[in-house]
Amino acid sequence: MIISAMPGPFGAIVEGIDLSVPQSDDILRGLIAALHEHQILAIRGQKLTDADYVAFGRQWGRPLMFHLQSHRKDEFPEMIRITNAAATPERYRDGAKFWHQDSSYEAVPASVTMLYGAETPEEGGETLIASTALAYDTLDDAMKARIDGLVGLHCLGGSPALPGEKIPFIPENTARHGIVSHPLVMRHPVTGRKALYLSGSAFGAEGLEIDEGRALINALRTHCTQPQFVTRYKVETGDIFLWDNFQVLHSATPIEYSDEPGKRRLLFRISTKGVPALCDPADLAA
Repeated sequence: MIISAMPGPFGAIVEGIDLSVPQSDDILRGLIAALHEHQILAIRGQKLTDADYVAFGRQWGRPLMFHLQSHRKDEFPEMIRITNAAATPERYRDGAKFWHQDSSYEAVPASVTMLYGAETPEEGGETLIASTALAYDTLDDAMKARIDGLVGLHCLGGSPALPGEKIPFIPENTARHGIVSHPLVMRHPVTGRKALYLSGSAFGAEGLEIDEGRALINALRTHCTQPQFVTRYKVETGDIFLWDNFQVLHSATPIEYSDEPGKRRLLFRISTKGVPALCDPADLAA
């Protein structure tokens, strides 16, 4: 297994590993440690069955069931289908084209998300990633003192949109999940590193007036998504691309919806909750 740094401010590439066969605990611990260190990880050259992929996903935590049942794969509901098929309803097109952390509108959010490339277009389909850990590190002491200890308020589609964002708001889904709270500064459950936790669902903070809370969220989301904290990765066929939701935001980029050869995109997403079973409890952040 060879791990090398990606171009850009963070991230790593993994090569020389075949996840279609069982891996030792040491190899899996190495992958887990690499993700926590590098924040995003691209494991290249994989040829997995659905069962292989789900088994690998379960190494990272408890797979969540996506709130839109129509997006799940029937035989393996842990897998979420992401496609640019021409028949995709307008309400679901470019639905992830905004900065967010997965399932932040739930009481227990996703910790790790991964995409497996089944088919990728010749052009387009990149994912943008912004490091909320690096962004937190660069805040001045006054801002850190202001936000450390604040509790953010979240609901599905609730964040004030940044320029160019399309934050989907589907009232019935928002009503189903309601309002949840998470620390505005998230302490990583394994490493203890601090990072901003804002997503596309934070709309304020406990103890702040509505306008003050929204202005704070907007300012912090703007800060996180500055170019010096952002990188991009295009998932190619055979890639497994993982990110740590407690350290990064991500956003899709616009894509053409087409069934033409060379333009089709089919990815399968798995998101997990909790920490990997192979993490030693003695090593977890207190």
